Amino acid sequence: MRLALIAAFLIAALPAAASAQARAVVLAPLSGSGSGPARRALGRALEGRGYTVTLADEAPGDDAAATARLAEEADAGAVVGGSVTHRGPRWAFELWVRDRTGGPQGDVRLRVRGERGIARVAAQVDDALQLVPTAASPVAEAVEPAPAAPTASPAATPAATPARPSRGAERPSSEEPFPVRAELQVGAGLRSRSVELLGPDGVDGAYRAEPYFEIAARGSARFFDVAFVRVRFGSSVALVSDREDPALGEVASQFFRLRGDAGASYWIDDTVELGAAFGVGWDRYELSFNELVPTAEYVHLRPAIVSGVRLIGRELVLDAEVGLRFPLGVGDLTALHGVDYEVMGLDGLLRLHGRVEPGFTWTLEGGARRYWLTFHRPDGEVQGYDGGWQATAYVGWEL
Repeated sequence: MRLALIAAFLIAALPAAASAQARAVVLAPLSGSGSGPARRALGRALEGRGYTVTLADEAPGDDAAATARLAEEADAGAVVGGSVTHRGPRWAFELWVRDRTGGPQGDVRLRVRGERGIARVAAQVDDALQLVPTAASPVAEAVEPAPAAPTASPAATPAATPARPSRGAERPSSEEPFPVRAELQVGAGLRSRSVELLGPDGVDGAYRAEPYFEIAARGSARFFDVAFVRVRFGSSVALVSDREDPALGEVASQFFRLRGDAGASYWIDDTVELGAAFGVGWDRYELSFNELVPTAEYVHLRPAIVSGVRLIGRELVLDAEVGLRFPLGVGDLTALHGVDYEVMGLDGLLRLHGRVEPGFTWTLEGGARRYWLTFHRPDGEVQGYDGGWQATAYVGWEL
């Protein structure tokens, strides 16, 4: 009677122990750049699917004995390892799944993007892990009674489940992102312009438009999440300038800006971006005839440093950019102050932007710009500046 109770207890307990063991997984260190964050994210995704995950300190490589030792130390039914590489938000996983004896149970090869993509990797790893309880002989043999005598040929004996890749594991994901990511946004905001030119005779030519409304657009394309090209445009809306003497009437005003550049940047640990860009810009401050400041036009070359920090993945990113401006001309300012001049410009931008599935994007941007001007005349120098600030909001769509 006592032996029967013990046997009944073992029969009831062993399947539960086998099931618990099958849901325990060792996640070995993954090779490749940026593998640490990817492994932790994969571990969280597997835990979300009901697995108990142990992060091992060493990778077993191709050694079956080392794999079995890792599984035994963690009392786990399987070990997962392999490699992962990333470029920007994209990850390329090449994983293997082995049972607690070191036997192969399948491979997972997938290229994905972001946390949602890693959840898809976990789903395919889960598919491969479903084979483990069947193929793990220590659990199966513990509950299967030995036959009294061999009654069948070896060929008739049921074989262990063959190790094979999980369904679809060898196929690249159909959701693999295109190597080119394009974005178009339109926006509106406020800008200002302030000009002051002081001549040697003490005559001050000054102009201020603070603030004025502007409509804007920006487009960009990024290649393999490294190289990029960008275009920006803006135009003032309903801008009219008043003379100091109202009897002289108003000055028709229209301001335009256009800039295009190309560059490259690299994401460090998929969190911090550093890069550079080079482009050409055009700022035209068009004013009808007046007594103080003529139309100014700055066609300039612009090298820039770009940087960014991903605060919440690609859903919330903070960018900073600083550019030098080397003008090739100043427009009608030369007609008033002389053709012999020196000019240099500087600008800075701070952007907070994000993306909402399936492709809606938004940007809040603020910044400032300034040109330092010096005109050489026979009677002395005219010195001053031309600059302002900006605040613009954009919405758009990413392809």
